[in-house]
Parts: sequence; structure tokens; C-alpha cells
Amino acid sequence: MKKIDFDNYADEYNKILDDQLNFFSADSQYFAEYKVKQAKAVLPQTPKTILDFGCGIGRSIHFFQKYFPSSQIYGCETSEKSLEIARKQFPSAHFYQTQELASLGMRFDLIFLAGVLHHIEVKDRRPTIELISAALQPQGNILIFEHNPFNPMTRHLVNTCPFDRDAVLLKPTETKQLLTDAGIHKIKHYYTLFFPAALKWLRPLEYYLRHLPLGGQYLVQGTAAKLIP
Repeated sequence: MKKIDFDNYADEYNKILDDQLNFFSADSQYFAEYKVKQAKAVLPQTPKTILDFGCGIGRSIHFFQKYFPSSQIYGCETSEKSLEIARKQFPSAHFYQTQELASLGMRFDLIFLAGVLHHIEVKDRRPTIELISAALQPQGNILIFEHNPFNPMTRHLVNTCPFDRDAVLLKPTETKQLLTDAGIHKIKHYYTLFFPAALKWLRPLEYYLRHLPLGGQYLVQGTAAKLIP
């Protein structure tokens, strides 16, 4: 299957998401903020450095700046056009092409992926996670949000989204295995995004439902090993 070129969607990315997700929330920014708030809730401490891996046009950057004001925020992305938009919107953050990551020589306290892995070819997923693992500080955290393939509405949205035509969804067990193979420890997962806007008054219950495979997405969390002297 031909891979999606996100340069072709950068200018209309927000509009496409608004149209796709309108049934769930009138404001598609809800999803970006939701994930960053989840990160805030599960992290044991505030990270000094955060990398949004596959940051796109920077939809999560504003919320990282809001919820982690003392952190240095970085983003990397393969789409140069998306990076141009992100740099203009968030001049205080630092943005790089994904292929620059290995040569930067930086290590991050948190690396965050939201809806990235399902766009990466299956054969390239393991080396991608190995690259990310190598860029984590000792005991740094990785958070991965992915579409839940067990949720029929999620599958419908993926099947009808223009820039998800190349998507191959991962089960939580697959995502967790990728982290295990890369030497990541303390791996756990939760399900998220259970209720659409019409039932938003039920959203406080999501915490108690997080182990049920019914949510629209799931979160996998892992920790890098300690530095061995």
C-alpha cells in the first residue's frame, strides 16, 4: 500500500479532523488536550524535556506548553510542510525532521507518540521504537496513544479518513511487545475515549473503565532502564 504523504494534508489537517470527529466532540482540539492531560496524570514527575514524536502541525504542542510550562518542548516529523506550520505557530518550541533525531545526540525525559505507529510500515516499527528508546533518558518515559482496533466506530473512522488510507492498526499486545523488544520496562496499558459529546457528562467515569477494551483509543506507557554504571 502506498504510504500517505502528509505534506498533501498539512494545510487542511485540522479541517479534516474536525469533520471526522465532529460526532465525538465539536472541538477536535479536545483530543489533543485529552492526551496531554492523560500524560500529566500518569507521569510520576514533571519531565524536563518532552519530545512529541510525529508531531504533525503541532496540535499537541500548545497543550504541552500549557500543562508542562517548565518543560522544554521538542517535536519531530517527516513532513516538512507540517513542520513549517508548527514552527510558525510555536516559535518557542524546537522542531526537527525525524531522520535528524539520531544525530542530535539528545535524550528526553518523555517521548510522546499520538496516532503515529499505525502509519509506520510494519517492518519499520521495531527500528522506530529502538530509535525512540535510544533517545530516552535513563528512567525516561514513553507514552503511545493508538487507535483501538476492537472498537467498531474507531475502525469506521480510520476506514473513512483520507490520511488513514495506509493505516495498519496495532493491538495493545503488539505495541507492548515492541516496547519490550526495545528494552523498555514497567509497561502497562489503558483504554481511553469512551464517551462522545452527547454523553460527556459520563466522561469522569473513564478512569474506572480504563481496563475495558471498549475505548476508542488506548495508551501504552513504559519506562527506560536505569543507567548502569
